[in-house]
Amino acid sequence: MSIIKIDEASKQYGEVVAISRFNMSVKGGSITGFVGPNGAGKTTTIRVITGLTKPDSGSVSVFGEDPFDNVGIKERIGYVSEHDDLYPWATVRESVKILARISSPRRPGLDESIDRAVKEVGMVKFADRKVSALSKGMKQRTKIAAALTHEPSLLVLDEPLSGLDPLGRRRIMDLLRRLNRDDKVTILISSHVLEELEHLANRITLIHRGQTVAEGDPDKIRKLLYQYPHEIQFKTQAEDMKRITSGLVEIEGLIKSLTFVELTDELLECRVVTPQPDQFYDELVRLAVERKAPIIHLDSLSENVESLFEFLVS
Repeated sequence: MSIIKIDEASKQYGEVVAISRFNMSVKGGSITGFVGPNGAGKTTTIRVITGLTKPDSGSVSVFGEDPFDNVGIKERIGYVSEHDDLYPWATVRESVKILARISSPRRPGLDESIDRAVKEVGMVKFADRKVSALSKGMKQRTKIAAALTHEPSLLVLDEPLSGLDPLGRRRIMDLLRRLNRDDKVTILISSHVLEELEHLANRITLIHRGQTVAEGDPDKIRKLLYQYPHEIQFKTQAEDMKRITSGLVEIEGLIKSLTFVELTDELLECRVVTPQPDQFYDELVRLAVERKAPIIHLDSLSENVESLFEFLVS
């Protein structure tokens, strides 16, 4: 069953088209990653889902109802905005309480729920610290705590991992997995970094210029990344570089271009554009071993979401 269903929704602000005939479906019990570059329309879509704005055309349903100005639906949603909507004069605990009352003003036992949520995001020892003294990552965790206080059935999180340090990011990702697994909470989480969501989401929707360009499980999205020409960089000793690249260019259809940069008298960098990255990596390793030419450094310059969008919309 689809908890969120968007059908041909469009929203325009003046002359700026935020989303255009946008379609998306989020199944109950899933963790769906919502990925796109800055300005792609993610935040507008999230505002439509959470009932903060209404599309100019098309339809949106959440739990089978129109979410716009729908108090009953809002009480079932935990929402984390990308914006800093905390009060700087309030403490962490006070901030969570203020935001919780906005989300679910009629909920009983609010104090116990606040204590639990603050603990879950790892902010207990900072509960009495004022928001003005918090780091960006601490503010993010405070907003997530506020979204959890009323035990929502649906979490809608707009760039929630932004500003978190590695430990904080790990804690929040583990928390989201547990809420989804144990409490069956449906989660929609947006990001402009595809790699951030690959190991968290079981479905990913890509948005570009207000339209859906691809959707599917993370493996499908990863396969799309390997369908467009990749630029790959590797470094090795000058003599070893000759041994490797002479073998690479002999393989038909593997190399589109080679560019060399002399880093030192003995160390070279090679940038390769290949339409077959999987085969390229296999052949590169094979040649390095067979010709006793060790590779000092290897990196892909193309495995990012912006490159994927350029490929999909071209």
